[in-house]
Amino acid sequence: MPFSLAGKTIVITGAAGGVGSETARACAELGAELVLTDLVEPDALINELREKGTKVRFSAFDVRDRGSVEAFMSNIGHVDALVANAGYCPWDDWNDPDWDDVFQTTIGINAMGVVNFVRPGLEKMIKQGAGRIVIVSSVAGRMGGLKASPHYVIAKAGLHGLVKWLARRGASRGVLVNAVAPGATATNMVQGQVFSEASIPLGRQANPREIALPIAFLCSDAASYICGTILDVNGGVYMN
Repeated sequence: MPFSLAGKTIVITGAAGGVGSETARACAELGAELVLTDLVEPDALINELREKGTKVRFSAFDVRDRGSVEAFMSNIGHVDALVANAGYCPWDDWNDPDWDDVFQTTIGINAMGVVNFVRPGLEKMIKQGAGRIVIVSSVAGRMGGLKASPHYVIAKAGLHGLVKWLARRGASRGVLVNAVAPGATATNMVQGQVFSEASIPLGRQANPREIALPIAFLCSDAASYICGTILDVNGGVYMN
């Protein structure tokens, strides 16, 4: 079955969040062994997965800490797919007095945090001769988003360029790199925010599983000829 992930080891960053946890569930349902990372261990999720027979490992660290990321990647063995999902979206105004500091945090997590993972991840997969990297970006990087602030837009738009750079670097070595660009999704990240349903052609926010399933697809053999693509999963807000 080309959609199966049986026998594959998949690393997921930001695994405690809404999209990360649903991606873990989706990949587990397809047979994957999981290596999860986040700042704090999601005990309930890990117990749930293990009770269903999924092999799960977890490591806690900050994706902005290059040394910790590289030590983690060097010690986990073979990796079939890396899902760079960890993210941060503040809902501030760029005229706020502390905005410059928030800018650095936002870029650090959403951009540098991804680089910290894909640098050793790509090298590992090239040595293996195969692998998949899926970066979780955002519709904000496509068209500025519905409510996102500039620092978030800058970070996510930069990831789209990075996907293409990585894809060209890895394709001839058996490593496929793509991204999923979600729109507004019902997770803690958007808690307290109001989005106009009229601005979304499907008339509603996504649920996290609707983002997780396309991510799992890009990790599978069914996506064997998809390379350097930004897969838009945003209810029609941005139509590519």
